[in-house]
Amino acid sequence: MNEKIYSLWFLKKGSIRNRVFRLILLGSMTILVVMGLLVAYGLYTMDSVFMTQSDQLTVTSAGYIENVTSQQITGRLTDVAQTRALAIETELSGITNDTNYLAYGVESVIKNPEYFAERSLPDPRFQKIRPGEVYIHRGAKLQASGVSPSLRHEIGIMSNALSYIAPMAKQYNQFESSIFIGSKNGYIIAADNAPGKEYINMTEEFLTTYEPTERGWYKNTKERGTITFNDIYVGADGYPSFTCSAPYEDNDGFAGVVAIACSVKSISDILDNSLMGKSGISFVLSDKGKIMLSTNHEGLMNDVDGKDLQKDSSDSLGDAVEKMMSGASGWQIVEMDGQNYFLAYAPMKKLKWSFGTIIAINEVMTPVQTARQHIVDQVGSFKDMMNSQMVKFALVAIISIWSALVMLFNITSWLTNRFVEPIKELTDGVREIAAGNLEKKIAIPTRDELETLANAFNNMTDKLQNYMSNLTRVTMEKEHIATELAVATNIQESMLPHTFPFAPEHTEFDIYATMQAAKEVGGDFYDFYMVDDEHLLVTIADVSGKGVPAALFMVIAKTMLKNSVLSMEGERDLAAIMARTNDQLCQNNDAMMFVTAFMGILNLTTGKFNYINAGHNPPVLYKANENRFDFMPVARNFVMGGMDNIEYKSQELTLCKGDRLVLYTDGVTEALNYSKELFGEERLLDTLNKTTKSENSAQKLLLKLEQVLKNYVGHAEQSDDITMLALVYNGHEMA
Repeated sequence: MNEKIYSLWFLKKGSIRNRVFRLILLGSMTILVVMGLLVAYGLYTMDSVFMTQSDQLTVTSAGYIENVTSQQITGRLTDVAQTRALAIETELSGITNDTNYLAYGVESVIKNPEYFAERSLPDPRFQKIRPGEVYIHRGAKLQASGVSPSLRHEIGIMSNALSYIAPMAKQYNQFESSIFIGSKNGYIIAADNAPGKEYINMTEEFLTTYEPTERGWYKNTKERGTITFNDIYVGADGYPSFTCSAPYEDNDGFAGVVAIACSVKSISDILDNSLMGKSGISFVLSDKGKIMLSTNHEGLMNDVDGKDLQKDSSDSLGDAVEKMMSGASGWQIVEMDGQNYFLAYAPMKKLKWSFGTIIAINEVMTPVQTARQHIVDQVGSFKDMMNSQMVKFALVAIISIWSALVMLFNITSWLTNRFVEPIKELTDGVREIAAGNLEKKIAIPTRDELETLANAFNNMTDKLQNYMSNLTRVTMEKEHIATELAVATNIQESMLPHTFPFAPEHTEFDIYATMQAAKEVGGDFYDFYMVDDEHLLVTIADVSGKGVPAALFMVIAKTMLKNSVLSMEGERDLAAIMARTNDQLCQNNDAMMFVTAFMGILNLTTGKFNYINAGHNPPVLYKANENRFDFMPVARNFVMGGMDNIEYKSQELTLCKGDRLVLYTDGVTEALNYSKELFGEERLLDTLNKTTKSENSAQKLLLKLEQVLKNYVGHAEQSDDITMLALVYNGHEMA
């Protein structure tokens, strides 16, 4: 009651002017209090929202940048490791193949002396030797004891190895290199390369005291009995030098060692090109845990003394070394000299070595952490600026309320929307981007730090889209290559006879063949066709190498062989056909590829089988009257494409009713299981001799052999093309 009386008194007492004044004063004070509370609440809410969202934005942005950078650097390191491992392995595999080829050529000379005449080579003791010139040098022991007539004859015959050494010396003439043969009898036949020099500098020590049988490359190879990479050393030209050696045999067994000593600058280029950053180190690790090559010549990763990295490393680095020695690939963080590094590695499967590349984490992540701190500082400065602006806004609001309540309300509403809405829009945009919508563009035309921050996010999403677009393009390119290889596989399969039964009107024989390439396309091929109504021709061949180059050479060889057969009229001379095809393949054969082949023509009426073998595996023949399989006698002939003007020798035998012939490539006998054990010729004969009478057809015979081979290999990776052809002679039925 008293409050009502007081209110009425407050409104009624005094003049109208006073009451209006009091009413306006009371209303103004009431509105001032309410507006003050509203403004204070609005400022408090806006400050809380901004503080929360800015902290979240800082953490999200910095963490995202750090994760993306880490993924990019490890992905790039892994790609570099895999690419460089393959490049180095390709370089060393080429030297291995050349060494094997040289050993094969030397054996073809020393085991067949009757095919060669004695030759003489220059002796560096009596005349100057030019780069690439093949010479003979007698070791210290041989110089002291003298050369017997029989050894002089051997040296004259072995001098024919000139035909293999000279072309190979030209192939390596851009490096400091030597291609040589070291005989167990104490002499060497060699050719040296010294780019930029007119003559080879022969030291007095080499001319008088050099003994090849006491050198490390000779002893190591003789002891191991297989192709060997000797210790890597720095050659005269300052680049890594490799001595790749292999034993060769004569008709009595071990006869000596062939070797290629080559300074390969390209391997140093591969190592140097793989470096990333100032702290980057690239190295090659052997299967024994020793550093074979390194871009760092001091410290833990040096390659000066063949450091055993497995012994001299931390736990994390030792774990990585074990994985590299086991042939694994990937990346991990390792500790070295008290500092953490990213390490990526990839295997060189053929050499059983591994390639590694490392870079200090600090070098990679320091710029990221600097950027992260920059974002924190920028957002903190922006928060301080916003707090300052809010205080000023509060003062202006109080003054504006006293001067004009309506104007204050409009200004307050406008300013609130101005400050709050861009922050909310930025927050919503960040949430949408974080949810995966990279197409989202944040438009905040405030011309201040908020607009700059929004533009930074837009720029970030553009870069992410470009990265994903590039990744999609690369993936599509890989799929395109895979599609083209699939088409090439279909084309190659369509070129081989695959319709069975073949010529069902001819009951005199039954034939079946299969080919399984180690890659999408292969270098093996088989062929069979009727030359005329009475003669069936069969062929099986194996091109050196695998993949697309071998497949192309296979097409050429198959076409040339068939054209040579069909272009000859009357009785086919297989030796002439093989020699003609060999000369054609040798023309413009810069890749030095070759092909082994077996070809035969069967007279369906008489069972007479003329055949010729060019360095191919001997077929397996089943004689019905003996009830067993055994290897067919084949004369030694040189491979096709290796050397022109070769004379070939054909052979002949007669097949009886029920006789069976199995042709195959070395992918059968050299198939490897998980223990790296060969299937072998004995296991091939044993498998065929265990076939039952129900498996006497050509198809059943091959299916049986294919199943046994598959069971033997298991889940091991196929190492070579596997091609087989079976021919059953049923005899000629008289009308």
